[in-house]
Amino acid sequence: MSVIPYLSFSQSIITGRIIDDNNLSLPGATIKIEELSRGAVSDQNGNYALVDVPNGAYNVTVTYIGYEVSKQIITVAGQNVKTNFKLSLADNNLQAVVVTGNRSATLKALNQQKNSDRIVNVISADQVGRFPDPNIGDALKRVPGIYVQLDQGEASLVSIRGTDPSKSTININGSSIAGTGENRAVGISAIPADMVQSVEVTKAITPDMDGDAIGGVVNLVTRKAPFSRLLSITAGTGYSDIVQKPAYNANLVYGDRFLKDKKLGVMASVSYYQQFLGSDDHQTTWEDVKWVDQQTYFMPRFLNMVQNNLERIRQSYTVGIDYKLNAKNTLTFTGIYNKYNDWRKISTLKVDDIGAGYPKNWQRAAGWEGNRKITDANNDYIDDVAGEYYLNVNNDPKHPVYQPELERHIEGGLNNRNGSQIIQKIINFGLEGEHILGKVKVNWKGSYLKNVTDRPDVIELELESENEKSVQMDYTNPRFIKANNGFEVENILENLKDKPSYRADSADTWYMDNFTGTDKRASTNQYLVQLDIAVPLVEGKFSNILKFGAKYRGLTLNNETTRRVRWTPQIDPALRAKYEAELAAGKNPKVADYVGWAPFWSGFANNSTNISKTLNIESDYNVGNAGSSEWISNLNKSYYGDTEDFMLNRVYQDVLGNNYYGDEAIAAGYVMSTQNIGEKLSLILGGRLEHSSVKYEGYNYNVRADFIPAKQSTKSEFLNFMPAFLARYAPTKNQVYRFAYTSTISRPNYKDISPYISVNVRDKVISQGNPDIKPTLSNNFDLLGELYTGNTGLVSAGVYFKNITNYRILSRDLVPFSEVIDIAESPESLLQQGANPATVASYKTDYDKLKASNGNLERTRPGNGGTANILGMEFSFQQGLSFLPRPFNNLTVYSNYTHNFIFVKKGDPKLPGTAADILNLSLAYEVKKFNIRLSYNSTSDFITILGTNSKGDVYYDKAHYLDASVNYFLTTKLSLYASANNLLNQDQRRYQYKPEYTYSSLYTGATATIGLKYNLY
Repeated sequence: MSVIPYLSFSQSIITGRIIDDNNLSLPGATIKIEELSRGAVSDQNGNYALVDVPNGAYNVTVTYIGYEVSKQIITVAGQNVKTNFKLSLADNNLQAVVVTGNRSATLKALNQQKNSDRIVNVISADQVGRFPDPNIGDALKRVPGIYVQLDQGEASLVSIRGTDPSKSTININGSSIAGTGENRAVGISAIPADMVQSVEVTKAITPDMDGDAIGGVVNLVTRKAPFSRLLSITAGTGYSDIVQKPAYNANLVYGDRFLKDKKLGVMASVSYYQQFLGSDDHQTTWEDVKWVDQQTYFMPRFLNMVQNNLERIRQSYTVGIDYKLNAKNTLTFTGIYNKYNDWRKISTLKVDDIGAGYPKNWQRAAGWEGNRKITDANNDYIDDVAGEYYLNVNNDPKHPVYQPELERHIEGGLNNRNGSQIIQKIINFGLEGEHILGKVKVNWKGSYLKNVTDRPDVIELELESENEKSVQMDYTNPRFIKANNGFEVENILENLKDKPSYRADSADTWYMDNFTGTDKRASTNQYLVQLDIAVPLVEGKFSNILKFGAKYRGLTLNNETTRRVRWTPQIDPALRAKYEAELAAGKNPKVADYVGWAPFWSGFANNSTNISKTLNIESDYNVGNAGSSEWISNLNKSYYGDTEDFMLNRVYQDVLGNNYYGDEAIAAGYVMSTQNIGEKLSLILGGRLEHSSVKYEGYNYNVRADFIPAKQSTKSEFLNFMPAFLARYAPTKNQVYRFAYTSTISRPNYKDISPYISVNVRDKVISQGNPDIKPTLSNNFDLLGELYTGNTGLVSAGVYFKNITNYRILSRDLVPFSEVIDIAESPESLLQQGANPATVASYKTDYDKLKASNGNLERTRPGNGGTANILGMEFSFQQGLSFLPRPFNNLTVYSNYTHNFIFVKKGDPKLPGTAADILNLSLAYEVKKFNIRLSYNSTSDFITILGTNSKGDVYYDKAHYLDASVNYFLTTKLSLYASANNLLNQDQRRYQYKPEYTYSSLYTGATATIGLKYNLY
């Protein structure tokens, strides 16, 4: 059969736009030519196209939930016809509020969801833009169906149906964003809500979509040119309860159409957010400890208390330009630049080495205090020589006393904010075309997307006190373990009196353990080319459209620490001449004996602050006084050599061993057929073939030899076929039933697949990547029923099943040295490659001992688990309560509940990252000039780290969030908005083994915003 008729240019088309009474686009509208039984659905901008229309007069009908049906007679006489439809609200009671309230947003979302061939939830432009959320994740969490993980109190990672965030894809205009961390999860902190026109959350994909969607796909559709001129200005302020400082935000949106017939459309937006935030964090790990009373308790290994003051600035610049060459050809350009800056001033106090492996740090018995030597080969708490208990047998396990190792960490940075800086950038440029060639629709796209996460020039000072202070702990409540006393840095200036500077290497019991500077860079660069062709084979009630296409996605990534150095104070000026004389005499003097410490310690004392007192919290954690981030950031030091005040003591090699680099190329092709069987049933059958070629480079770092050989590289290839079958059945205009079978993939984490190796023959540990790790695959089944009850009403229920194979685990095992000898470089090999002979000699001692005994090493390596099954249920209900008496008839309820049953084969590892329960509830009240919304989000606990046994498993704890928002319309163009988040003061908590044992808990407090939005046009 010839394809020439399909490419004929003699056919007429009907195009136009569907808008409401306010000239706002209506996406998801159904447009139908009654006489031809032919139809279309309007796109995100309300545009539609009916192709290959013969000459004649036709009744064209447009339907939209919540709006009056619109009909026009359109005559086609050998030329293309452009006709716009303006729809009016069907319910007079809605007309007063839909222009200014949430219901218009809900109607747009419902229409797009109802008419989609996929299983999808839609957040419309109005819902996204209703409130000035700092990032798109905060907008997402207001809508049922999504759980958002937080970072410092703001949305960061998106979870769909309870699955791990790395199992879903975040797209911008259909192009996937590549994450910059060690896994593929994409942080959305840098994406402000106001750059987005709508959000599509697809849970069952079609073959024309990328297969990386075990959880689903979140597609962020950026703003496009409006039907008529738009100019909107937003400005406001905010408040963080924990730091008691204001926040500021501003946003400008402009759009219009130009030239003859308004062929050129332009949309641009600029936004700026500045926030001051804080957090109170404590961390520990737990283990079984045989205590001095011969009983075994589950006790902490350490306690880490972290308090953080941060400033966050988020900027966004977007532009969208479309040009209609003619009715059949349109070009669109999109440009995005988002930048996110964090400056974090962090103070940490750590009570360390108090677990089962450090009984000599527990409170000692009388006569055994101080530095008295203890010999205890079998760890029975009895000295092998004296035959006496060296520990206090009355030490209370609920209030134990230790002589621990204490650490203080202070973080700052070389920047004008003096904070540890995090910079994230998302840059996207895209050009796409839509063409109609006779009956054939051709879409193409090319895009470039860069994602950057940098931590430049982080400065960290670490002080240490070794076993000289007595610290009493409080384990009464394992959710909130405490360090009651004994951890201060005291009387520094008194300590310095009458002491030569070179002898002041410690103050009180503290000494400088490390003073370092670190520069980390991570980025991904992605290039995409895509072609989609849709050919209508049959028209009418039994229409069939064949769609096929191809896509190429290239990705380069790097994750590296570019440098890490250590500084120590300079030579004491009083000893400089002596030091240089000994150098000149060739005596190789020991630098540590000549260092002048007094300026450092006096600076520390004079610049000490207690960051705990700057946070408005009722916290049991007080990190005490320590030098400030401002002070350490401004000390006179250099990455590249000595300064007057500090020597460059060491350039580290070990951090370079964690660097890795990757190249990925994914070539895909697909074919799918959409078959309508009458007006009620639609079927999609097709498949997608993806070939993945990946190349990664990493290092084999030998810890004891402090040497990194040349890069090593590995190559892997995957070929995956992903079939799909979707059915949509609509027996009535208000009912839709859907079934889907899809096959999806989750590619290995970046670092997992890289060939990095780190070997420590003294500590007998080895960690390594796994270039042979396989992608995680999932076969998915979905069944969903939807009942649209009128206006904003929806009741839906569904079940889904996911059969997941080769899911990712992090395994820990013991391996004999003979099994890993090939990757533990021999001393001779290291010398041949240029390692330092002195460090190799030390390494050889441990190497030879381990080789002779064929001793075991503890190996940590990512790998594949077995098979896991997720059986899930979804329920959704939203309804206006118009049947209630006034004024309660203006209430609307939104709710969604998801439950997952998780099954793994006996003996297989647990499936990490999947929550069993997600609940979203929202109550909205809406009248002509006022609307208010209260939103509640809840998720159950889920496992995130697999231990060697159940006592080592770590879980994200259940979380409950309550947010409130309000809009008051002073005029039809000017509105006052306000919002408050985290009203329940929910912490971000993880626990180990059982809920009562806190692994980490981070409090960020509540935040609030208030401001004005003015729509000039």
